[in-house]
Amino acid sequence: MNYHLYLHTKIRAVLMGLLFVGLLAGMAACVQKSVEKMPEKAASTAVPFVIQPAKLDLGEVEEGKEAHATLFVRNTGPLTLHIADVQSPCGCTVSDLGSREVPPGGFTTLKVRIDTTAKGGAVKKKVTVTDSFGRSADAWLSLRVLENPHDAGMQGRGIFSGKCAACHVAPAKGKTDGAAIYAAVCIMCHGNQAKGAYAPKLRGLDADGIESVLIHGISRQMPAFAKEKGGPLTSKQLVEVAKWLSGLDE
Repeated sequence: MNYHLYLHTKIRAVLMGLLFVGLLAGMAACVQKSVEKMPEKAASTAVPFVIQPAKLDLGEVEEGKEAHATLFVRNTGPLTLHIADVQSPCGCTVSDLGSREVPPGGFTTLKVRIDTTAKGGAVKKKVTVTDSFGRSADAWLSLRVLENPHDAGMQGRGIFSGKCAACHVAPAKGKTDGAAIYAAVCIMCHGNQAKGAYAPKLRGLDADGIESVLIHGISRQMPAFAKEKGGPLTSKQLVEVAKWLSGLDE
């Protein structure tokens, strides 16, 4: 009787040991599969291309003249790159892509032209390339726009004419809300939430002061936005955007 009890205990111990070993093996296999899947997941979200150079200083350019740059979009992935879009936040920056399909290890040219009309001082422009999967890469171009000695020939040209009109005139049509008007024609220079970008911040100013600047302007870089003075905004739009800006904390 004792022998059978002893044998039963031994068999149970062996079975428990095998079960434990089986559980460990199963856990190890799961861990291994997870590790093997990690690179695949990372590869699907990583951006398989770059813009070279990612930052480029174009030096000094007289106002009214175009600045030119040649960039390269390089495919660093194992598959053919399909470029879906090339964008810049401002209409004064135009890009010409050499090819929308780039083989693995290859590259294509990206030629950029910047219209410096109504610009002055330090200027930065961003160019964004997006592939067919929605992944994107950026390049930043910087330049210093100098006063044009032949300024007389520049009169009548400003942010409400030429390529600039696409950003500073057309988007304001039909807008009645102050935030929407700002997003349509001001944000590209004064930044998100009026925190400043190419142009100074507008937060913390009183409504009357902002409205006066918008009506009368202060320079060719910041002209009068009032419609009666050649700008894109009606008197009601001027009041609404000034009211919205004055309500932002400094």
